[in-house]
Amino acid sequence: MMHIPLITTTGRTHSNPGDTFIGVGLQYLFERVLGPQVWVLIDRFNPNGFRKHEELVRNAPFLVYGGMPQYNNYNDWKHWYDDAMWRDFIVRWRRKIFTMAGGAGFSHPNININEYVAHCIRSKKTQRIIRQRVGPSLCFTVRDAYAHALLNALNIPNTYLPCPSIWAAKMWQIEPMNVRPYLLLVPPALRHAAKRADGKRVPRRRRRELFASQWRSFYIALKENGHNVKANCHGYSEYTALRDAIPQEDLWYHGDSYTLLRQYSLAHTVVSARLHGSLPAYGLVGTRVLNLSVDVRGTAVEVLPKIQNLQVGNANADVLLTEIAKLEPSDPADLHSWEKKYQDVIRSALPNTFE
Repeated sequence: MMHIPLITTTGRTHSNPGDTFIGVGLQYLFERVLGPQVWVLIDRFNPNGFRKHEELVRNAPFLVYGGMPQYNNYNDWKHWYDDAMWRDFIVRWRRKIFTMAGGAGFSHPNININEYVAHCIRSKKTQRIIRQRVGPSLCFTVRDAYAHALLNALNIPNTYLPCPSIWAAKMWQIEPMNVRPYLLLVPPALRHAAKRADGKRVPRRRRRELFASQWRSFYIALKENGHNVKANCHGYSEYTALRDAIPQEDLWYHGDSYTLLRQYSLAHTVVSARLHGSLPAYGLVGTRVLNLSVDVRGTAVEVLPKIQNLQVGNANADVLLTEIAKLEPSDPADLHSWEKKYQDVIRSALPNTFE
């Protein structure tokens, strides 16, 4: 076994389990090629992990980086992991790295791919930051068509594959339950509640009320249609916002990522405004998934045609019922073919010492 630094998140009990599911899925995919390994978890949100594990990072055969979004116009916003992480540690320490599962970052759904690419590449800062990653990277994989088009425009070879979070359940050996009685309704983080209506900014308190009203209407419509509905909250903010809107026995919350994924194993259908509710649920074979996108990141489900994708702003109770009736369950053969493609990419990008 080798020590392999995995740069995603070290948290397992926070309100956004997406990075956790991505990292766990990457562990599974790499171990399908290399066998069991010793994974050194490095937090991509600050430099402390690099400093604490410097010896291991410097001596590792390679690093693995995953977590989204990775690609946006950095004049709009930029985080530590976008620039300084690469400059101060990966490039300076001459490390080789698998740059995996990169996605687009854009805060609303109404931009097409060509507009997004043009918006990003007009920024010289954005081009510089992304190109800084080319030398150290053994390969690039992306999880949506927006990121794929951006790297193509920059002439950076990349492979468009589903998000690794689909395989989180495999790594944790979570299987679909024999009895799966529930339809899970997964609200987004409260910060994604509509900020404007009729051209005017909606006050925070009113946004909270509208959020609760929308998700209560979904819950009631599904319940009246005969579904055994549970609202499954990833974050505490949406849980508290819905406590007076949905009966307590049908409102689930758990801040532990492992427990959360086990809750998904009880569902035959998932209607999720959390991307990393939709994708890990789809990885539990036999689950039907309807994704409700809050912004362009939701397009990451579109590489998987059995997942239906709607903008959450276009969804109402009647639309949900219509789309749910069309859903098809995830299929083992489909997941296996994507897994094989991941293995081929990983195997072909391994450093020469692995030949």
